[in-house]
Amino acid sequence: MLHHHDDDKESHSLIDAAYDADMVIALLLRVALALPQIPAVPPAVIDSAVAEAAGIWAPYRVAIEDAGSCIHADDDCRVLTVVPVVVSPGAARPAGAPGWRGALGQIRFGPDGEPENAVTVFITDIEQFIAGAPIFGAFLSMRAPALRNQLFGRVLGRVLAHEIGHYVLRTPRHDADGLMRPLQLAVDLMSPSRHRFTLTAAEVARVGGSPMTGRCRD
Repeated sequence: MLHHHDDDKESHSLIDAAYDADMVIALLLRVALALPQIPAVPPAVIDSAVAEAAGIWAPYRVAIEDAGSCIHADDDCRVLTVVPVVVSPGAARPAGAPGWRGALGQIRFGPDGEPENAVTVFITDIEQFIAGAPIFGAFLSMRAPALRNQLFGRVLGRVLAHEIGHYVLRTPRHDADGLMRPLQLAVDLMSPSRHRFTLTAAEVARVGGSPMTGRCRD
């Protein structure tokens, strides 16, 4: 999968247990994802995607959650709107939407170099990406919908985690390895292991120095 950056385009399980008290105290940032209902995507896939993104970011003391769980809370967090792009069969693609071999997500940066509070995910492209993967495509066509949904949620969550990375790190730049690579292989995006979706030491330090603060209801 090619993760494309053209000024603003980006590519790109339920959490085992709730954060314990010590981790909540140590959190650097909470990011709440405002996701609309997507008719083409089962709610379980969305839940799985949010949990996958949360699992990737939890080691760095960044909590990722659904906006509905913190919109009335007093804790500091930043709301990031998720804009899904779904293309009906035979319909013309929206302007700016890449082919599925291109970016699977994007986040825009303003003239001031700051990221917008929204990320776009190309739902149809992600589905086609999974179906077209040489290793998994033919296999998944014969499997239960539950397995396909599990992989869909995992890939969507990792695409979201990458775009969240641009938001948290406040940069459109990529890295040669880990979560912020511009190129992620299908086998890595679908693997149960998250070992390919970590931050570099420099990125971890940048997260620790993030100036972002605010409340969900702001």
